Amino acid sequence: MDNNQDNQNHQHNIEISYRKIFSRLNTRKKFVIQSIEGTTVTVEQDEEICGQKEPRLFVLNSEKELETFVTQENQFERDIKSQLSGDSMPYR
Repeated sequence: MDNNQDNQNHQHNIEISYRKIFSRLNTRKKFVIQSIEGTTVTVEQDEEICGQKEPRLFVLNSEKELETFVTQENQFERDIKSQLSGDSMPYR
């Protein structure tokens, strides 16, 4: 195998790994992978503010950063769900 083939295989493996991590994202927010270049993944959040689409970009430079991002977003979602399902009113 030549060096170019190795690089293509490595990039393919990175993409598979990143997509597996991203698939664990469990939130009502709408996120999509915009691009994967080398070890950098760009995630876009399709956010609507007052009827205007306001995409937010998150540039994550490693598998660890993507893992952290997914974990944090899932935790935000769990926190919101627990507040909404609890007996106490979160805002008074």
